[in-house]
Amino acid sequence: MNTLRDISKRLLRLFPVKVLKEHFNSTNVSDELYNEILNGNTKSIIDSFCYVNLENTKQHIYIYNIGQAPTPNNLKLNQFPIDIVHQTNLVGAKTITISPIVDFRVILTNPFEEATLRFHQPIQIVLSNTHLIFYATILEKNMSNYFDQNRRVINAEKVNDELSIIEQVCAHFAHLNLTICDLNRGIKQLWANDSVDSKYAKWKKDRSTTTETMDENYTLKSQYPDVYQNLVNAPLRKMIFKYLRDDEVLPEHFTVDPSSGQISIPLFSKNANQNKNVVREILSNN
Repeated sequence: MNTLRDISKRLLRLFPVKVLKEHFNSTNVSDELYNEILNGNTKSIIDSFCYVNLENTKQHIYIYNIGQAPTPNNLKLNQFPIDIVHQTNLVGAKTITISPIVDFRVILTNPFEEATLRFHQPIQIVLSNTHLIFYATILEKNMSNYFDQNRRVINAEKVNDELSIIEQVCAHFAHLNLTICDLNRGIKQLWANDSVDSKYAKWKKDRSTTTETMDENYTLKSQYPDVYQNLVNAPLRKMIFKYLRDDEVLPEHFTVDPSSGQISIPLFSKNANQNKNVVREILSNN
């Protein structure tokens, strides 16, 4: 259940089938695809593919401001709290990839059993002079997909999640004077220029928090411009946005909690640039 092959297979399942088929030159699907890749490639080759193609996965993104610019001497990567599996130096930024093991405790019936499933959760960490950004690959929530169809999962609990991992990394970089990056200004600018419109909005009033959920394909600004004018002057909480332009620069939908510096992209991107484009567009207008 938790052999190296099992865990590698779960890692592959975090990627779109289309990307796997193209990279590994396969026509198979489902288990046949994963087994072909596992049988025909070493673990190091599979790991290398995964850790340099994380832009293709669904991601939770956490953004922090940096008060003290990082230098090669103050990063202390030889003391990093989690094993680094890949790193690159880019123009004006350093990228570190970690892939900690995350456990799910699962309770099943037919017959009753308590089991633990182990997953790699790749997280790409980007350090620039101004921001620390975490791109955490979203793990599948439906544990039933990993058991026979006649088994029923009645409870699944994640033992150690990405937030605890991010806390460890932030503690390591505490000397960089990290603060949560408020994204309100940047996302409001994208909204103002009609790049996006909201499907769900949550915002803070003086004495209450208000939500608005739009029906079907309707969006808030187009249907309720008066509500839009009021809420853009307030701190935004959880927002679900629809990308309005037909150029595939950004994902079709994404979630932002601007006041918490968090973005969630729960769909596979149509190209490898979309996830980082969301971050770039928001920060460039922030």
